Amino acid sequence: MIGKTISHYHILEELGRGGMGVVYKAQDTKLDRLVAIKFLTTHSSNDEENNARFLQEAKAAASLNHPNILSIYEIDKDDKNQFIVMEFIEGDVLRSLLKSAQNISLDRAIDFVTQTAKGLKVAHDKNIIHRDIKSENLMVTKDGQVKIMDFGIAKLKGSSGLTKTGMSVGTISYMSPEQVQGVGVDQRSDIWSLGVVFYELLTGELPFKTEHDAALIYMISNEDITPPSSLDRKIPNQIDTIVKKMLDKDWALRYQNLNDFIKDIEAVKKELEKSLQKDKKKAIAVLPFDNISPDKESDYFSDGLTDEIIANLARLKDMRVISRTTSIQYKKTNKDIKTIGRELGTRYIMEGSVRKFQDNLRITAQLIDVETDEQLWVGTYKGTLADVFDIQEQVSKQIVDALMLKLSPTEKVVLTKRPTLNHEAFDCYLRARDFLYHFNRNSLSFSIQLFQKAIELDPRYADAYAGLAHSYAATYQFIERNVSLLDKAIELSLKALMYDNSLPEAYDSLSLAYYNKGLFDEGITASRKAIELDENNFLGYWMLGRIFVALDRSKDAIDVFNKVTELNPDFYSVYGDLQIAYSQLGDKEKYKETLHNGLKAYQRYLSQHPDDARAHMYLATDLVQVGRIEEAKIEAKKALELSPGDPLMLYNAGCFYSQLGEKKLAIDSIRNSIAAGYAEFEWLKRDSDLANIRNEPEFIELIKGR
Repeated sequence: MIGKTISHYHILEELGRGGMGVVYKAQDTKLDRLVAIKFLTTHSSNDEENNARFLQEAKAAASLNHPNILSIYEIDKDDKNQFIVMEFIEGDVLRSLLKSAQNISLDRAIDFVTQTAKGLKVAHDKNIIHRDIKSENLMVTKDGQVKIMDFGIAKLKGSSGLTKTGMSVGTISYMSPEQVQGVGVDQRSDIWSLGVVFYELLTGELPFKTEHDAALIYMISNEDITPPSSLDRKIPNQIDTIVKKMLDKDWALRYQNLNDFIKDIEAVKKELEKSLQKDKKKAIAVLPFDNISPDKESDYFSDGLTDEIIANLARLKDMRVISRTTSIQYKKTNKDIKTIGRELGTRYIMEGSVRKFQDNLRITAQLIDVETDEQLWVGTYKGTLADVFDIQEQVSKQIVDALMLKLSPTEKVVLTKRPTLNHEAFDCYLRARDFLYHFNRNSLSFSIQLFQKAIELDPRYADAYAGLAHSYAATYQFIERNVSLLDKAIELSLKALMYDNSLPEAYDSLSLAYYNKGLFDEGITASRKAIELDENNFLGYWMLGRIFVALDRSKDAIDVFNKVTELNPDFYSVYGDLQIAYSQLGDKEKYKETLHNGLKAYQRYLSQHPDDARAHMYLATDLVQVGRIEEAKIEAKKALELSPGDPLMLYNAGCFYSQLGEKKLAIDSIRNSIAAGYAEFEWLKRDSDLANIRNEPEFIELIKGR
């Protein structure tokens, strides 16, 4: 065929071939332009159905005029075969692009899927269903324009149809559940297939993969997709939501038309572009400093030093600092710097080590440009504990100089600001904060003592007042329902703000106390102030979400809870809160998705913090929900072993055993919880987790008169 002239088309080279046809590049000798010509293969041209389908492709595509649909110039026939003359595109099939590229950027993926949707919408508006949208049927020009090809199995309204009843058409990996089951299709089937392409663009993988067709059909019909963000943490939750809606197995819950999809994806694109404008600042991640001290108990100091440097840099308006809760996930990681930079979406990474022996310190730090693999700065600092503030200041200034940031006079003052001048108070503060976030009776007791000691050493230490306030509020929430603890927390938070009114941690503590006192308006104000002062403040978002749940503002709560998971994916408490919010809305699918995300979070968190009794108990209750009973019992047992006298732990154990139907263990646990100090009897009377034992005589006797 190559070298021949058919009509006024001179055949130059073969471009590709498939089951039905062969495509050639040709020169249009009349109009002096390059074209693509598709011929039916000799075998296919002898088949009446293939001829009809070939004609249908030409007919369907020729009726459409849109920049994102491959243009048809004419259909003709030589002595042997029919052929379609189409525009010739300099570019690549999307599938080839996906194979050759390491990854497709998020903005490019959104652009490609939006272009495809706009072209496909024109077809749908003319009642044409493509039925075979896949990456092999999308061409991308050198200028990045997408062209939809191959309407060979398109369904036209009023056409007789070219397949037997019940026969599936399309490529299985991209087929919708209704297609693989051989039932009727409409535009929503194309939307499913486009969702598969979008998933492929985002992750480089198909949502459903297996070697055997029967297994693939089962997966498409029955199994949930893994959210794209689980495969690439840079993908935002809004994209997960859109992909999930495109790939909903119930087509009544899927996008009903491409107008709605285009509206949603363009809204997300605008939102991401706004975020990108913010991100034009210099972006840096400060990785947890390695503790190379002889005393491994000094982890609190290396972690605390990391936090202080992050807090210092976060105050600079031209710098975007990855939150501590995100950076901490890379503690003791084996990942290389380039991988970490790519996952965090940051160009600059600082890492270092701390050696502390008694009062002597040796701190080493380096700043790396991930893009060029260049070491921008390295420094080693020796001194005593009393020199730690000078060292922090020097490190921060070296980073500013290396990144050539211009500081305002106020920022220069902020960078040299020291929360305390007493190094012993600082050491007590770091130790206290390390205990605080375990949230069990012993750790909270230690944190209170250490924060108090820090305040004794420096009575104007605002951070220590805020930490002590948080300890009291957390003790109320998790251990002992004594209202005087909340009054102390409020008083101490306000005292912290008296010494430093720009301290977000003080507003966190205030919000937690206000929430537990039912002062929701004040709590909202405090939470928003904490977020305003520190945009990475996940606790501020968390408390705001909890207040919204209490006010039955579930949709608002979900928005801020999702922000918490973005800032700190291992903060396990938020997954239970999200479940409550989705339950209030009756969204079973989202509830289930959150439950599974929470299980992954527990696994990650407990690998780093195996002694957190609360995490083990909460994991146990979630494992029950997914039917993993034996694993759940093991986790509950661990929790009780780690914190045997904790009233809230015993109460949660009662709920756990009640859910399992083990009534005696449930009642015994509740009895022990009350004996240990649990006093929330109104909640105990209506907690749905205790429904299985509510009518038991022993339980009734237990709460009688309370």
